[in-house]
Amino acid sequence: MNKTVQKAIRAEYTLLRTPLAVLDDRVLSRLGAHSLLRTTVGRAVAGLDAAAGRLLADDRPATAKAPVEQPPPVEEIQYLAEELRTEQEQHDLKGELAEDEELRRVQAELRAKHRLEELEQG
Repeated sequence: MNKTVQKAIRAEYTLLRTPLAVLDDRVLSRLGAHSLLRTTVGRAVAGLDAAAGRLLADDRPATAKAPVEQPPPVEEIQYLAEELRTEQEQHDLKGELAEDEELRRVQAELRAKHRLEELEQG
């Protein structure tokens, strides 16, 4: 694909993706992990990301490309993150972690992603 066309596609993708990221961060993050709206938007964004990935992929031969790993499903990560947060809240928390709900949520989500990656590899 022509480099100019790729730059145009990349610019359009950025214009579409940025407001969606803000929407997710500011609005959808307040909804429940299994909210229909949140999961629908998550799937739409994943589809947009996949389409952009296909369009913006480099032109190396298929044999030279590294295999693309699929991330675990968002629902699975959110479910496990919620379980980890519930487990974490049963212990005495100290410092910033005790005071910041958002920090606990992000930490649990990262731990959930890590745990799912370990399960897939092992």
